[in-house]
Amino acid sequence: MGKTIARGFLVVAGVLALINFAAVWFALDRVTKVLGVAAPTALAESTLRGDLGALFGMFGVMAILAAVRDDRRLLLAPILLPALAVAGRLLTYVQSPTPAAVPLIAVEAAVLVGVLLARTRIG
Repeated sequence: MGKTIARGFLVVAGVLALINFAAVWFALDRVTKVLGVAAPTALAESTLRGDLGALFGMFGVMAILAAVRDDRRLLLAPILLPALAVAGRLLTYVQSPTPAAVPLIAVEAAVLVGVLLARTRIG
């Protein structure tokens, strides 16, 4: 039963990541408003789409593949990406604390813990 829950978690997390990927690629103006980030040039838009899109896209694809193939080796990216995101957010928080960052840190940390736990249950 634990394997089924782990694989289900990976699929759900992967689908949510792919939804974020699609938002970054196809609704960047809304994403930048929510995040309070400006993309005043085509280069800035390209950077946000490329970098954020890569993060969410890679996480989503690899998490779903790991679940479908029942292969924990495919979870390297879904572990490293949120771990690095949490590290970057914590570094930023230390340099300039803002309460708005805490929920994002908590979500990414929870996803990281979930993926780590799922990794112990799948093949």
